[in-house]
Amino acid sequence: MPKHFRLKGPSLEAIRDKAVARHGAGARIIAAEKVSNPGIAGLFAGDRFEATVEVPDAVASTAVASPLGSAAMPNVSGGVERTTAEGGSASDAHPALRRTAIAALLEEADASERLLHTARPGDGRGPAVPPVSGPNLPAGETAPAPISTAGADFAGLLAQLGSEYGQPPPAVVRSTDEPRAPKPRKLAPLAGAGDLVLLLGLGDDALGPALEISMAAGGCDVRTGGKLSAFGHLHVADRQSATAARASSVTTGQTLLLAYGLGRPRDVAVQAALLDAIGADQVWAVVDARRKAEDTAAWLAVLADRVSVDALAVVGSEDTLSPGTVDGLGLPVGWLDGRKVD
Repeated sequence: MPKHFRLKGPSLEAIRDKAVARHGAGARIIAAEKVSNPGIAGLFAGDRFEATVEVPDAVASTAVASPLGSAAMPNVSGGVERTTAEGGSASDAHPALRRTAIAALLEEADASERLLHTARPGDGRGPAVPPVSGPNLPAGETAPAPISTAGADFAGLLAQLGSEYGQPPPAVVRSTDEPRAPKPRKLAPLAGAGDLVLLLGLGDDALGPALEISMAAGGCDVRTGGKLSAFGHLHVADRQSATAARASSVTTGQTLLLAYGLGRPRDVAVQAALLDAIGADQVWAVVDARRKAEDTAAWLAVLADRVSVDALAVVGSEDTLSPGTVDGLGLPVGWLDGRKVD
């Protein structure tokens, strides 16, 4: 009964020559297909042919195909390394670790595939061929076993690939530490002529810091607004008066400081709705460190819905045992009890 074998080659003529060399003149190709190989990142890309060869029974009994054959595999350096017809290798031990790594991987893959396509005992396709050793191998030698991803040989090949083509970048190590909140930035009051700095506070809290900033700057145009009024200071009631006050400060070469009273905490929402008309260049919230932090945070949250606050001016920090509570309000402290925070 005729036997069938699978052979590979760059062309049908090469496969036919190989079949005749292995199985004699009676071998003939009965089926063939063209296989395109994309290679590895374009390396070793090309086409090859795979064919089914039929060998008459009389010929097959005297010429058994070796599972490794005599195919030659080009290596990256341009040389050719051959395995013998008996299944031996030009390298001893495990040759894959002594060849260029990519060529070794490709050759071992081809050898493993040939083992899979070689006839097994009792399957009716051909005589039994021992997968690792056999009578055709030289004494004391065995054919190289297919490389397993769980074996030491595979790890050796990966290490060789790394040494030839560079190590991969180190993996990003994710920190187990909790993320830290950024340290609040420090902010100083604007000092340009005609700059409008708006100080917002409950009751009359805003007036004290406005006067302190004016004295530190050598004199500013301090005015009042909202529910705050003070003797000797002009009052800004709307957009028109704010524009006039800004024009006056430009003429005098001073900064315009507007101390704006928000009234009581329940009045903050109403007063905050009027602040857009003022058109301030910088907004400060004046907070009293002696008040409960929860109460201060509550009215600041209402204010933040309408106005973007740049920094805090803190009063009363020297009259409380917990002055640091203002640090948890989420805004930088730029002014603290009569002095600029450096």
